[in-house]
Amino acid sequence: MYYLSIITVAYNNKEGLIRTRDSILPLPNNCEWIIIDANSTDGTKELLESLPVQNNIRWISESDKGIFDGMNKGIDFAKGKYLNFMNSGDFYNRSAFENVCKNEPNDADIIMYDCITIDENDNQGYARQFPESIDELREWACVQHQSTLLHKSIFTKLGKYCLDYNYLADYEHSVKSYLDKNITFYLNKTIKLSYFLQDGVSTNLKTVTKVSREYVDIQKKYFGCFSKKLYLNNLVKTVISYLPQSELIMKN
Repeated sequence: MYYLSIITVAYNNKEGLIRTRDSILPLPNNCEWIIIDANSTDGTKELLESLPVQNNIRWISESDKGIFDGMNKGIDFAKGKYLNFMNSGDFYNRSAFENVCKNEPNDADIIMYDCITIDENDNQGYARQFPESIDELREWACVQHQSTLLHKSIFTKLGKYCLDYNYLADYEHSVKSYLDKNITFYLNKTIKLSYFLQDGVSTNLKTVTKVSREYVDIQKKYFGCFSKKLYLNNLVKTVISYLPQSELIMKN
């Protein structure tokens, strides 16, 4: 068994995948890398064919039902004790990655590290808040999957990601984990494990209304109510998104 299974979901993002690859390779011996490509047509498959041929690197290229369907496929393939989802375009802080793999932390079922936020031009973006307590899950999606190690047994116990959610299936799964008192969390804000691309699907201004609806649905389903502060924050983002130079406004 590997210590860590790195799962990368990709679709028509060859350049992003190159950056992800360069942060992962050379691959530590106690890790495996699984790439789930959704039948890309931009040269991604040819890039995958050029990867080193070794037992701890595997990939498939076939159509799927979206990001979380691809992540679920990766879970099925994974042989690691812990799983980390580093999707195409995201990448590790290499020194932190090597440190984590070397020490093989086993502090909890879910080990959360911090991240470095950047925009599409590699400029450092607004700092993504690291939670002071896992209780903040009641308010927002504070588990950032690029910097989180998830024990594979969690998916055996709770099931995989729910495909009813297009943007926040990972948040819904984190909430289920939080409500299961037998699943433990460990928060380590001293290590910044990954770089978080500010223009990801769930943070993009163009999708913020749909994301907000999923937030409300998940919070009402599991907590009986939803965070009005979070909803208003997303509503403001929606309004800003219709303004000229909205991206510049958000960065400032």
